[in-house]
Amino acid sequence: MYLPMIILPVVIVLVFISLTLGQRLFLSLNAYITVVILGFANIAYHIWTNTLPLDLILVIIIGGILLHIKHRHLLKISSSKIFLSRIYIVVIKLCTFIIACTYISFIPLFFNFIFLWLAAIGFSALFALTCFNIWSSGYSNTSVEQQCDVILILGAGIFTEEVTPMLKARLDCALQLYQSNPSANIIVSGGQGPDEPISEALAMQRYLIAHHVPQQNIIMEDRSTSTYENIKYTKSLLFNRISRNAKMICVTSQFHILRALKFGQKFKLKYKGIGSHTPYHFFEVALIRDFLALMYQYKMLLTIYFAILFMMSLITMWLL
Repeated sequence: MYLPMIILPVVIVLVFISLTLGQRLFLSLNAYITVVILGFANIAYHIWTNTLPLDLILVIIIGGILLHIKHRHLLKISSSKIFLSRIYIVVIKLCTFIIACTYISFIPLFFNFIFLWLAAIGFSALFALTCFNIWSSGYSNTSVEQQCDVILILGAGIFTEEVTPMLKARLDCALQLYQSNPSANIIVSGGQGPDEPISEALAMQRYLIAHHVPQQNIIMEDRSTSTYENIKYTKSLLFNRISRNAKMICVTSQFHILRALKFGQKFKLKYKGIGSHTPYHFFEVALIRDFLALMYQYKMLLTIYFAILFMMSLITMWLL
């Protein structure tokens, strides 16, 4: 095997271990997408050489084991057991799809390269999802004892005038950060959806005031209806009412933080992220939804990658 293809899986595993141990060196969006690209390069190499990606399969297994070790307490909570079982079902379905497509690709049909291509896409998704879980887990362990000038809290849907458990978790996380930064401004970002009685920003402001945050320290951004608009309108507030050089930390759910960081890059805003806990009863839906939404932000990269895989699959099957 080509030497870099031996080194890459080792490097990826070391990054996984570093994040699992709570190290912050690789805890960034750029590190995440770099590792995903390295994994995709490994998959493309195996397609070109018509070999099974046993090294990357081992990487995925190790990643899963590290997640289970780090979050072993989930096995003792009934609600989290349901979450885990649903995640297992998703992974099993994806693995079944990969195995079935790989098997069909060995059948001597003139279009069998399409199934090899589909298997490679499915395996790529499994690897990227493993990475996404590792990084999301890393952000859930981020220390809240950091210095900042601005705390940005992203909203989440509400059904009454009270905050939901997920939004409460974000606010409680931000309150811990505020204790270390009592002079910081807090931006609460979230508009009013068609089925919401008040804006998410107003509900968050009321919660913070009830927890002894001075109203003058709270800035409301109540126009946004998406994560994209959260960051877009926050940038205007930041530049017009505070300072474009203010040191900001974004607080949102751990599954959501990578997408928030991506939109920060799009609007040329530099800030760190802290992830809060997410209720388990719909965690797997939120996790997979945000994973797909994040990867969609790299649609040009994925289009090129999928095209390369298609050509490699065609050439590989044609040469056999």
